[in-house]
Amino acid sequence: MSKVISEQIEKTQMLLNGLEGKAELVKNKGLDDEFIKKLSVNNQQMTVYNEELDKLKAELKAKTIQANRKIMEIKSQVKDAKRVIKRDFSQYQWREFGINDKR
Repeated sequence: MSKVISEQIEKTQMLLNGLEGKAELVKNKGLDDEFIKKLSVNNQQMTVYNEELDKLKAELKAKTIQANRKIMEIKSQVKDAKRVIKRDFSQYQWREFGINDKR
């Protein structure tokens, strides 16, 4: 969980516990049962969103690792192809193979 989001969820839950325990004292001040229920539902939804975000972050991390491995493989293949072309063909022919290198 994101630290900021987790802390907000926790603080909200603590407030909800207090509001539910003292509902009679605050219901005439705009913090009625409907307000408390809505805050509780929103906090539960945020908990679900946060869990979903954690899953997405884990998936993104795994995909990033896969992408980095693939780019390293591609770079290696490009290096090998350039080496063969540069070794076997004159510098003037390199452009025909899509190589714009000077050396």
